[in-house]
Order: sequence, then C-alpha cells, then structure tokens
Amino acid sequence: MMKKFYKKHPLIVLLSSIGAAIVVGIIALSLFLLPSKGTAKKSTTPDLYTVKKQADSIFRGNVSAKSSTDYFEDPTLGEVSQVNVTDGQEVKTGDVLLTYTKQLNDLSAQEFAVKNAENSLANAQADMAEAERKGATLSAKFDKAKEELERQEINAQIEANNEAWKAAQRAVASANLACEEARTSFESQKNNQTTTVKSKTDGIVIMGTKSETSPKLSVVSRETLVNGKVTEYDYDKLQNDAVVSVETVDLSKKVTGKITYISPVPEKSATESSSSNYSFRVALDEPLQNGYTVQIHLPDSAIYIPKSAVKNGQVYVKNGKNFDKVAVETQKAGGRLQVLSGLKVGDKIVKEAADYADKP
Repeated sequence: MMKKFYKKHPLIVLLSSIGAAIVVGIIALSLFLLPSKGTAKKSTTPDLYTVKKQADSIFRGNVSAKSSTDYFEDPTLGEVSQVNVTDGQEVKTGDVLLTYTKQLNDLSAQEFAVKNAENSLANAQADMAEAERKGATLSAKFDKAKEELERQEINAQIEANNEAWKAAQRAVASANLACEEARTSFESQKNNQTTTVKSKTDGIVIMGTKSETSPKLSVVSRETLVNGKVTEYDYDKLQNDAVVSVETVDLSKKVTGKITYISPVPEKSATESSSSNYSFRVALDEPLQNGYTVQIHLPDSAIYIPKSAVKNGQVYVKNGKNFDKVAVETQKAGGRLQVLSGLKVGDKIVKEAADYADKP
C-alpha cells in the first residue's frame, strides 16, 4: 500500500520525511539543553581573583664615582717642581701627589705676616699701658674727692677702665700667640722650601688638562654610586634606606643597593610648564662601571584587589575546596583598593563577594 502511495506521490513522502526528522531533532535538542528537574541547580563556583605582585617602579640613573677630589695648582706653595704620580695610577690616602718648591722671595708673605703680628702686639701692649696709666690717675682723683656724688662718678670711671684694661690684656695674649705662630711659620718656611701635597683619599689618578680652569689632577674612587632621577609624580614612592636593584641597560649585570639620599629640592627646569625632577642617590652593594647608564628598580609591595571582593570588611579566600572568611584592612589609593593587612600575593579570592552565598 505504502509502496503504491510512494510511487504515485514521491514528493509528498519526501517532504513528510524531512519534516518528521526536523521535529525529532528539535525534541532531542530540547531534551539535551534543558536539565531535568532533579538536576537543575545554579552553579556554585564563583569567579576568582588572584592577588598579584605589582610591577616595579623603574627610574633612570647613571653610575659615578663615590668620591672625586680635585687638586688645583696652588701658587702660595710655590711652583710645581714634580708630579709624583701618573695618569691611571692607583694611590692610597697619604701618598704624595705633587711637590712644590718655593723661591726665597716667596717668603715675603710670611715676613709680612710676622711684622703685622708684631704691630698688633705693640698696639695691644700700648692700649694696656694706657689703661694702667688712666687707672692710676682715676685712683688718685678718687682719693682726693670729698663729695659723695663725685666719688661715685669717679668710681664708675674706674670700673669702666678696669674692663678696658682686661680687654687690652686679652688682646696682648692673643697678639703674643699670633706673633709666635707667625715667627714659627716664617722660620719653618726659611728652613724648608719644599712642600708636598698628599692624597686625601684612596683612588685612581686622573690627570687634568692644560686649561686654566682644569685641576692639575683628580683622585677618583673605585667605589661607585648611582645618581637617579624621579619626577614629582613618583617622588613619594621613594624612601631612605629602601632596597632597590640596579640593572645595566644591556641587562648584563644586576646588583642590589640602598637609597641613601633624596633631594628635597627640585632641579632647575628648562621650562616652567614641565614637571619637576628630583635627584636621589643609591649606594651599591657591588661596584658597577663608572659612567654606565642604568635602570633602578624599586619593588612595589602594595597589594590591590577589586572593591567588589570586599563584603563587610571581609573577603572569601579559597582554601582547598572551601572558602574562608578573612578580615582585611584596606584603603583607597588612586581609584584602587589597597590591602594593608589580611592578604598576601598568590591568594585567590572571590571576585564578587556580594553575589557569594555563605554555606550554612
């Protein structure tokens, strides 16, 4: 019967088969997508936020010598008769750098100093003698005075003169000392016309140029430090004694150090519109090559979390398959929520605490 019908109406049979297949497919898909009454449950796995370490703050800096002492020619010592070191030589504190020889006519300054000291002494002695004479005169007048008022006036003059005598006495003592030192210096210069200049620090000798403004030589320490720059936007991030890491720009070497100085005064700006820059220094635990350009990494230990993760001063921290309520202390920081206590880097917390239902 069906065969006869199919032979007479093949198109109708084909369309009916396709329609039936579509209906069966829709029913099957519905059964697959719709959960059964016994298993219909809302997912209980919340979205999590992992507490992350903040990126370092990075500043640019330059390596320079920890100390550099310049030695200029000093005509008062005479003429340089010998340079006792060579360029690049390593010296210790106390090593002789330069030798000066003074000509006999160069002693005129010391001789003048002696005469000046002697004149000062003579003047002080004259003032003292004058005070003594005046004191004797006033004492005689006081003895002859009969009126009480006159005696009081003379007595006041005597007291004032006594103070002047004491001042003159001190001046004589001081002038005596100055005179003695000037004579000793003069005799020493006469007996010794050679003077040496010694290094004040350990370091490497760098010879100067022939320019009038250039030092004869400099002693530069092997120890180095880093001079850094920070803008006004990051200035508050810096703290004295903060530990930092210093890396060469080619990433070939990285050493640790500590901030030892932060300038309270900004550098002079080329334009009024530009932001202020401040200098700071880093003492290195290991030396770096003088003159290198470096990056200064300041670790950021602050922890930030989404505001939505906090509910009633607490967060939900994942602990295995469970979530623990943990109290946190927070503060707003530049539009973000900073955690002061209660969490550490790596903790996983519920991102939307308001949507999380506590288990009974």
